[in-house]
Amino acid sequence: MEPTRREFIAGAAGATAGALFASRRPAYSANERLGVGLIGCGGRGNFVLDQCIKGRETLNLEFPAVCDVWQVNLRKTARKIERATGREPKTFTRYADLLALPEVDCVIIATPDFAHCPILTDAARAKKHAYVEKPMAARMEDANAALDAVLENGVVCQVGTQRRSEGRHRAAAKLIQSGVLGKMIKCDCGWHDNGPRWKRDFRNVKQEDVDWDQYLMYLPERPFDPRMFRLWHLYKECSVGLVGLLGSHLIDVAAWYNDDPLPLYSVGVGENIMWTERENTDTQECLFYYPKGFILQYSSRLGNSNRGPENTFYGSRGTFDTASWIARGEGGGEDKIEQPIKVEPEPGVGHVANWIECVRANNPKTNADIHTGYAHSVASIMGSLACDTGDRMVFDRESRMVKEG
Repeated sequence: MEPTRREFIAGAAGATAGALFASRRPAYSANERLGVGLIGCGGRGNFVLDQCIKGRETLNLEFPAVCDVWQVNLRKTARKIERATGREPKTFTRYADLLALPEVDCVIIATPDFAHCPILTDAARAKKHAYVEKPMAARMEDANAALDAVLENGVVCQVGTQRRSEGRHRAAAKLIQSGVLGKMIKCDCGWHDNGPRWKRDFRNVKQEDVDWDQYLMYLPERPFDPRMFRLWHLYKECSVGLVGLLGSHLIDVAAWYNDDPLPLYSVGVGENIMWTERENTDTQECLFYYPKGFILQYSSRLGNSNRGPENTFYGSRGTFDTASWIARGEGGGEDKIEQPIKVEPEPGVGHVANWIECVRANNPKTNADIHTGYAHSVASIMGSLACDTGDRMVFDRESRMVKEG
């Protein structure tokens, strides 16, 4: 049987790199220099790379290779690394070539959303530790494959929901998990803007500068399209929309604080009210019901930026929000909180530093590990499908798929 385009493009990652690293020991001493490769040299990839460069002496890192399908970003990022370290990295447009390098121990994956999980799966099979941006997955089959690959190959994964490493959030999670609010009733979260934050100029994107086949990954073949290349946020096949792009952060916070990762079902509505050129809607309302018996509401709009707290928690004894960082008795019953409780931040740790420290210790329990990425992926996919179809969507734990129900 002939290989599919993605199998052909990515096949070397599982074969060549897997063979190279099959016998490599999984832990590293503090004196060993770790090679970090970047896959995806856009804004987010460079943000994470900058954290690595800033801490490269303390964390003992080097940057042997970078990968991007667009030569413009690839060359720019390679020059930045050379200026910062004095060493020019190898450059690739095919991520399998980067994964095959023995000097690459870890990878940062910061591509468009639809490519996150397929690359993470191949990286794990190649025994590369991975930092992967959120939302981790755009399809359940990819989320399942990545979860299995990371666990089976024993690699250390950090997902880019960085609130998990922030001291104030870590202290607040402990407070809520202590039961201070009593029975949790409802959690509200929202992320709003009043402009086309997704718009990018694509007039400078030339076909000869883009590895279009690698960009498409598993998507259907089509002629080169610079608009789709730069404005992928608009397309349903490239992204789960606002609930994943923005909501994954806040949905993750609510699930974390309640220690209840996977929703049972979701309903939702989404419409294009301001920006009709989008396939993904610009205004969404999603409701999720969780096993512990509370409802989570996620709201997002791109036509009005009036914002309240990112997260608000309503319990039988009172209310807590992530703007004031105070638990109060407001809304509580007879046993309501008597005196306000102010959250004092714990000492923070950098999200990247936490990942590298866990890599060196061979500790899979990063602050935002593969399980947390899987959970927010389930919620994002579930909420997106609920908004698109108008149907109630459920997560079937046996098949590990989202379906109508």
